[in-house]
Amino acid sequence: MSSKSFTTFFIFFALCLFSKGQPNVFENEFKTSFNTKPKFEFKFDSRFSFLRNTNVKTTGIKIGLSFNKKFNVGLGFNQLFVNAKSEIIEQADTIPVNLNYFYFSPYFEYVYFTSKKWEFNLSTQIGLGSAKYNYTNFEGKEESKNRTTILSYEPAMLIDYKIIKWVGLGLGVGYRLVFYKNGEVKEHFSSPIYVIKLKVYLGSIVQSISGKQIPAE
Repeated sequence: MSSKSFTTFFIFFALCLFSKGQPNVFENEFKTSFNTKPKFEFKFDSRFSFLRNTNVKTTGIKIGLSFNKKFNVGLGFNQLFVNAKSEIIEQADTIPVNLNYFYFSPYFEYVYFTSKKWEFNLSTQIGLGSAKYNYTNFEGKEESKNRTTILSYEPAMLIDYKIIKWVGLGLGVGYRLVFYKNGEVKEHFSSPIYVIKLKVYLGSIVQSISGKQIPAE
């Protein structure tokens, strides 16, 4: 079984198993959590995926609200950390280009297990973004070509570990599924993804520095 097939099966199986095993728990936690006062959260993440069998990385930042440490909602921004190499045909000439890809990502996370140090959650985000080719033309000028709108869906399973009271690290696995693409960028963006993230506990940082409590994780 390929890594793509395995990842897809793994996430689908886990989500089905979870939804069948705890429907009442989820419903009760949902109602209770969204009646509580939310806290601000802030985190960075890197998502490794594959384009043309080449490992590429998108880096991102997420800002959102945490409800009762059970549900997290917010907005992220992701972009290719290093533009991927590609090529296009222009007037019978092959031109080397750099692929640029970025997207905004509204996200929703459900924390189904938490302890003093560990946090396990199911995450999903919608990618609303754009891709294009950047290159230097024969006159030495920078140009862009084939701008493409891309919409994607990214479910993932994530594990966070709180290293110290100010900072935590997270790992995860998921899949990026492109369900809309309307341009001439030829790369296939649907791919397994592997997540590494850094979570900053702003509430603990502010409290340690000033002694004051703020509504933040």
